Amino acid sequence: MYNTSGRGRYYSNRRQQVWNQGRSDDAVFLDNLPSSPNTIQFQRPGTSQSLTNILDAGRSAAAMGQTQVQMQNRNLSMGRESQKYSWHHMARASQPPSVCSVQIDGNSRQSMRGMTVAVLSNGGATERQTQASFSGAQTEAAKGEAIERTLDKAISYLTTSNSEWQVTAATFIQHQCFVNVDSKRMVYFMHGIPKLIKALEIDNVELQRAASGALRNIVFEDSDNKMEVKDQNGIPVVLRLLKQTRDVETKKQLTGLLWNLSSIDSLKDILIREALQPVTDTVVVPCSGWSDGDYPKGDLLSDPDLFYNATGCLRNMSSAGLEGRRAMRECESLIDSLVHYVRGTIADYKADDKATENCVCILHNVSYQLESELPGRYFKDLSSSRRDLFPQDKTPGCFATQSRKIKQKDDHRVPFPEEKSNPHGVEWLWSPIIVRMYLSLIAKSTRSYTQEASMGALQNLTAGNGVISFSIAQTIVQRENGLQHIRRMLHLSEPGVKKTASSLLRNMSRYPELHKQMANQVLPDLVSVLPNTAQDPQVPAEMTVSVCSILNNLVQSDSQNARTILNNEGLRKIINISTNDSNVPTKAGQSASILLHTMWKHSELHSAYKKAGYKKGAFINSITMRVIQSQKD
Repeated sequence: MYNTSGRGRYYSNRRQQVWNQGRSDDAVFLDNLPSSPNTIQFQRPGTSQSLTNILDAGRSAAAMGQTQVQMQNRNLSMGRESQKYSWHHMARASQPPSVCSVQIDGNSRQSMRGMTVAVLSNGGATERQTQASFSGAQTEAAKGEAIERTLDKAISYLTTSNSEWQVTAATFIQHQCFVNVDSKRMVYFMHGIPKLIKALEIDNVELQRAASGALRNIVFEDSDNKMEVKDQNGIPVVLRLLKQTRDVETKKQLTGLLWNLSSIDSLKDILIREALQPVTDTVVVPCSGWSDGDYPKGDLLSDPDLFYNATGCLRNMSSAGLEGRRAMRECESLIDSLVHYVRGTIADYKADDKATENCVCILHNVSYQLESELPGRYFKDLSSSRRDLFPQDKTPGCFATQSRKIKQKDDHRVPFPEEKSNPHGVEWLWSPIIVRMYLSLIAKSTRSYTQEASMGALQNLTAGNGVISFSIAQTIVQRENGLQHIRRMLHLSEPGVKKTASSLLRNMSRYPELHKQMANQVLPDLVSVLPNTAQDPQVPAEMTVSVCSILNNLVQSDSQNARTILNNEGLRKIINISTNDSNVPTKAGQSASILLHTMWKHSELHSAYKKAGYKKGAFINSITMRVIQSQKD
């Protein structure tokens, strides 16, 4: 959700949470972006589910993955009750990030004796069909002792001394919890979760793999089971195994499990305390390629899903609030690794990489209210806050009580902080290098959440009232020519992207020094995206408020900008939006009324207005005067 104080935005990935913009000024708070994501910063839906195939009693192997598997059960046969499993596995992408915490849907694939795999082409998609059959024949170790395939029996076999039966039992539980939601509750009431956690501590790679996959499915979209894992001291066990195991498949299941656990708010604080640094050290740093360190990276770097799972978990954690943001900013090597990875994907022309989206959402969230939350030592070399350098403008802006006043021009401009060639840790968050990185993603990525998070991070950085905000805005507009990329976002179909683009422009329009470039490059685009009425469903109301506020700031500084609005047929739209407020006042109508009042102040344009058919009453009337008076009050 949006935090109504300040102008930053923060992503959260809480499941089924929607964007809630408490105010239309320029704060971006992404409330849990996909967990496996918005939230914030950009959380997202989807816990990881992994499907493991039922194995013969003599041999089992757990499988992992991120795509949810669709299975068709046929007969079941083991011993006297012969069962046969066949399933159809179609690969599909994990659920996309959303504005709520995310859990990741996953599948588990197993290699097993007697399995046949056929790869089929279907309209460009690859389908993998796996069939395993079980007959009454069993391996020598299990002869005469067929395991009855029921959950209660499977759970009881988790504590047997026969490791093959344990693996088979964990695999069966994983499968049942994938295909049947009720099985998750049964496992809970049969006390299966503590037994699966105990299985993680047994020195058997196949068992660890199967048990971690079972837990991953058990907690998927089940808050009680998530809390049970925590209550049974499962998080430290998972983290120890994640650090100790060299099996990449097990690591993928464990990070998928952590991603799913992170999708509920009640576990985010404990995960930040206990899991943030271990996950960073064990997975994020080595998989990002940032530092050689002492980590065994070979297999990790070759498996992108592992990094994707880990950053999905951190994406959810980044929406945990002030203390969570502080912990992530101070987490050793985290920001360095995220920035290194994203810059690498841009250099490799892979701006649509799915893990890049997670990384940018984390950076977006930790940039929320950055300037006000960081200790003063980070800015000791910078000049004092802009509010000490520049007097407040007495002319009310659009929503004077909610938005910052436009700053007066001043010859004494604060120079941009010296660009460090090698920023470290939190220093990356306001570095000109990261500004260029965000602009590159806006220009090159086609993933809406990546675009939104990149602009949201810039929105956060330009939302403050100090020197950093102005410096970042100046870098975007004057040094990096970033308006050309941002203006394109105004015309996309995704509402979140359009709203964030307009909010970022609104932040930058507070600075008169940037008005000339903004008027030349984006003014016609702003007029074109204004709706014809305030009720236009194609244009979010928050976007209308931002656009009117930007236009008001530009018109205040130069009458020629008012003429441009008139020449681009924007005046009729503004009047329509304002008059819609005749019955029930809206923020969009109020912002349009203030803009009309400002446009009329330029007396040299009165004849042009009249020639175009607009009299004084279109600008100064009971509606606009009521709004202006309310601003003064």
